[in-house]
Amino acid sequence: MKVCDFYINGKSIAKGVKYCESFISKVLGLMFVSSPGRGAFLPGVNDIHMNFVRFNLYVIWLDKDMRVLQQTIAKPWRLYYGPSGGSNVLELPVGNRIRISKGDKLRIRIYEIKNRKS
Repeated sequence: MKVCDFYINGKSIAKGVKYCESFISKVLGLMFVSSPGRGAFLPGVNDIHMNFVRFNLYVIWLDKDMRVLQQTIAKPWRLYYGPSGGSNVLELPVGNRIRISKGDKLRIRIYEIKNRKS
């Protein structure tokens, strides 16, 4: 399983985030789970749905260079259309909300782990 860590200016903002690489993992995201775990990263995605997601999520839209375009608290059973130029979506637990601003650049580290439960 691939996971990723995110940093702003060398400071860790999220660790062990689920990396949704395949089409099906992007569609499923955090559906049908009882908690968001450490969140999910959806590369190549701009629009999201919250169908069958049981909790609010702190959602950050990023461009292809990993710059923050927009952020919101997404609520279950709603559709969210990302901003123009959006290329990636980072979904985090609401409690993990961190101070970031539009234009901040995130750095990502992707790695493989074995048998981790979210």
